Formats: sequence, C-alpha cells, structure tokens
Amino acid sequence: MNAPTRHPETEADRQADRWALAGFVIFMLASFVIQATSIQLEDRHARLEPWVREGASHLSLLCLVPFFPRILDIAPLSLRRWRWSVPVHLVACLAFTVLHVLGFVLLRKLTYPLVLDHTYTFGLSDPINWIYEGRKDAYGYGITMLTFALARMAMQNRLESRAVDEVASREQRLMLKSGGRTIMLNAGDVIHAKAAGNYVEVSTAGKTHLVRMTLTELERLLEETGGHHVRVHRSHIVNLDHAMVITPTGEGDAMIELDTGETVPGSRRYRDRYAQTA
Repeated sequence: MNAPTRHPETEADRQADRWALAGFVIFMLASFVIQATSIQLEDRHARLEPWVREGASHLSLLCLVPFFPRILDIAPLSLRRWRWSVPVHLVACLAFTVLHVLGFVLLRKLTYPLVLDHTYTFGLSDPINWIYEGRKDAYGYGITMLTFALARMAMQNRLESRAVDEVASREQRLMLKSGGRTIMLNAGDVIHAKAAGNYVEVSTAGKTHLVRMTLTELERLLEETGGHHVRVHRSHIVNLDHAMVITPTGEGDAMIELDTGETVPGSRRYRDRYAQTA
C-alpha cells in the first residue's frame, strides 16, 4: 500500500500550526497567572476562586484552539476568497464563543463545589452575559486566527526562499518577483543591481527589472550561483565580468565604469571585494 503523498506546502502549514499552538499555550499560561493574581491582589479575600475561575476559562479556550487550523484550511484569510471566508469565520466565531462559555461554565460548576465549597451560577439565559463574553471572545478569535495565519505565511515564505536558493545553486538562475510576476534570470545576465527603497533595480543587457527584495537578499542569492557579483557599495552590486575601469576618487572611494557605459560608485568599505579587477 502506497503512503499518501506529502506536499511540502501542507507540511509547512502543519509545522507552522505546531509553532503557533506552542506559542499560544505559553501565552495562555502567562495570561492565566496574570489574570488570577490581578484579581487576587484586588480582592485579598478571594483566595482560590480567581485561580479556579480563570483556570476554567483558559482551559476551555485551550481545548478549542486546535480547531483553528482546520477552520483556516476551510476559509483562508485571503482577499481573493473573502466572500466565502467572511461568513465562515463569522459562524466559527459564534460557535467559538458558545463553546467557550459552555465549557468554562461546566468546568466551574464541577470544580466550585469541590474546591470552594459553594456552587457557581452564570446565568445562561441572560443576554448581557453573552454580550459581555462575546465581545472578548470575538477579539480573542480574531487574534488567534491571525496568529495561525501569520505563522503559516512565514513558513510558506521560508519554503519559497529555500526553493529559490536551490534553483540559484543548482541552475545558476534567479527567481525574482517583479510586478506581481515571477521572472527567471540567468545569474550571469545580471550586470548591476541598485537599492531603491524596498525594492532593487536589477539591470541586464537592455532591461531593468524592479524587484521586491533587499539588496542583501539579492547578494546572498547571487553568491549561491557562484558568479562574480560583488557588493561595491551599500546600495550597489556589480558583476565584475562587466567592470572595465576603476578610477580612485580619493579617501579610498572609487568610480567603477561598466561595459554598458554606466558608472557605479565604489565604497572604501567594500574596496577589497572589487580591487582585484583594478
């Protein structure tokens, strides 16, 4: 019997879910201690009640958190699918509130007589109680769902970065995002790259691509290809195969003339990287 195919994207999501869940557990433990001690400091006669009350609420929440990834699978936080996702999350948020409230009410009714020697009354028929809990749970639902979504996004970006690195080292090609597209460039075709805010202008023969990445990220990617690209300035990378003349300008700086006719500043900070062509 063949084992089911394990897709890298799905595995990345599951790993992200585990990290998000672990972080949420730590957050909930901290929240439980802070909430209980805060109540106890405000009411010195409360004794164990804040711990029992907050413990029931937090335990009820923890039991529901594992369902968040499943909901995210059904309704991703994506603008392209918002007509489907918004109603699903509204229903899920309502269900989350109801289950959380019923969960902590049940736990309190079970533990209060055993630990505190008196019963617990919530008032399930009072709409004010539901509004009070609902507004908190709606906020908690949104924050928790966003945490899982961001964890998945970070893991998918990491997976994509690995794929880009593999293509660069194996095929000496660059996968770059430009204008909503992914373009493929031979590393040797990159003549010059210049930082432009949150973007990088990547120049090839006769064309310049505006790529959304940092110059440091591009430098690392070019190093993976094993080419002759070097950082010559904090804002410039040059393919030394296209460097024709390096002219010192004083105090260790220089101007680098490329075979395209373009002139690029060279900083003394990076002089040892490009001086070999002088």
